Amino acid sequence: MKKSILKYYPLLPLLLLCVFYGYKSLEFPIHDFSNYYFGGKFLGEGHFTSAVYFPYEFNKAISDLGHHNIFASYAPNTPFLAFFFSPFSFISVLIAKLVFNCISISLFVFSIYRLFSHYKINLKYALLIPILFLVPIKNNLLFGQVYFLLFFLLAEGWLSYEKERWKSMAFFWSLAILLKVFPVLLFVLFVFKKQWKALLYLAVSCILLFGISLLFTGADIWIFYLKEVLPKASNGEIATAFVPNYQSVFMFLKELLVFDATDNSQSIFNYPVLFSAVMLAFKIGILGIGYFISKKTSNALFAFSYWILAMILLSPYGSTYTIILLIFPFLALLKSDISNVKKITLFIVLFLISNLSLSLFIEKAFPLSYLRLFLLLLLFVLFLFEFQQKINWKIVTVFSLMSMILVLIFKKNETVTSTILLKNGPILIYDYKIKDNQLTYFYWNEKGENQAVIPFENKSCKAIELNSNQLTFDKNHKLKPILIDNKTVLYLSDYGRGIGFYTLRKMELK
Repeated sequence: MKKSILKYYPLLPLLLLCVFYGYKSLEFPIHDFSNYYFGGKFLGEGHFTSAVYFPYEFNKAISDLGHHNIFASYAPNTPFLAFFFSPFSFISVLIAKLVFNCISISLFVFSIYRLFSHYKINLKYALLIPILFLVPIKNNLLFGQVYFLLFFLLAEGWLSYEKERWKSMAFFWSLAILLKVFPVLLFVLFVFKKQWKALLYLAVSCILLFGISLLFTGADIWIFYLKEVLPKASNGEIATAFVPNYQSVFMFLKELLVFDATDNSQSIFNYPVLFSAVMLAFKIGILGIGYFISKKTSNALFAFSYWILAMILLSPYGSTYTIILLIFPFLALLKSDISNVKKITLFIVLFLISNLSLSLFIEKAFPLSYLRLFLLLLLFVLFLFEFQQKINWKIVTVFSLMSMILVLIFKKNETVTSTILLKNGPILIYDYKIKDNQLTYFYWNEKGENQAVIPFENKSCKAIELNSNQLTFDKNHKLKPILIDNKTVLYLSDYGRGIGFYTLRKMELK
């Protein structure tokens, strides 16, 4: 017993920290876990339809069950995630969160130990993990997030990959893909390395898990997800149009290059096509660098860590939860032969990325509001120093510039014919009415249903059909169009926002 304690004691601080925040989560709001739990509950009760992706309907259904002071949003989660969490719906939400956190802690600490053992890294370095990743650990447990589980799946899949156990690798990674989508980038790793057998196993496993979920969710919800939800999520449209909190390259470039009179009026540029072009060039550049790293490096852990960094940088939305995945680059640095000075420098950058509070800089003027992103990019650049001679920078640059030029030539500016009525309005308006020169709008937040009234002078108003030629023909969802004084159309729309996150927009008729 004493020998076991001495052997595993470096993991005790990590375990104790996880247990502490797992316990604190009992008195913390249900928060993000509500998305998973109630998605699973509605699936179990046979009410899992496309309505769960519309936040008003989803929150109203949760409220009708007697759960209040919750603001949930199921998007951009996959239907598979509801299938995965449906067993938890047979117990109360608080106990379900506790049980899930306990499972997550066990799997997370287990995978940390397995990685240290596999790479023969001194376990004493595990003492750094609670320090370097304090906030991601805390937030994952308090909010009931799935990234401990995701870390376990990626780690176990990677260890199976290292041992060429393709079946177990495929199972772990396909489960990660169907839960959170962005690990799908691992397919690219197999393509670049021409590992067709591994690629086939992963593809078959994804198809099998997808097919099993279809038996419970039905095909309609998956079609809706792939056609409506995923495209919006891939375009950074989770809630509102501009969210600096995401600290992503996508959102930084959007705030820099896309002007919006209501949500981004401080921007001095308005080049949406240039934004699309630069974003595509950045993606091509990341993939191009990944190609040379995957093909030419003999350090498999470094290559895998690169793709973890790539997943985070390519995602249009980020959070402190995802930063827990930077443990992979941390392990790669521990295993590397770089000097201790370089290691300490990179660990300091890691610490700042993980623990620097958004409140310290998010309210500052652009671009200072993206300090965490800059630190992440600094980590990425410093990380690449290990591979710089293996990368053909000319080829990467040429392909990136070519993709950028093609977008600039062929992509046309999108004409926006409407504007948002309310500046700094609620995140979710679900209804409104006009009476006696007043506009009353109804909105939802963590306190449930609310309403507010603003002056709105008008001589006449009448409802019109959604298929009226007076409305825009974009693919976004619209509700309740009203013609005001025969010259202005007022309506609810989720244009440029997360699915179902309606706000009031107005369009002047010509």
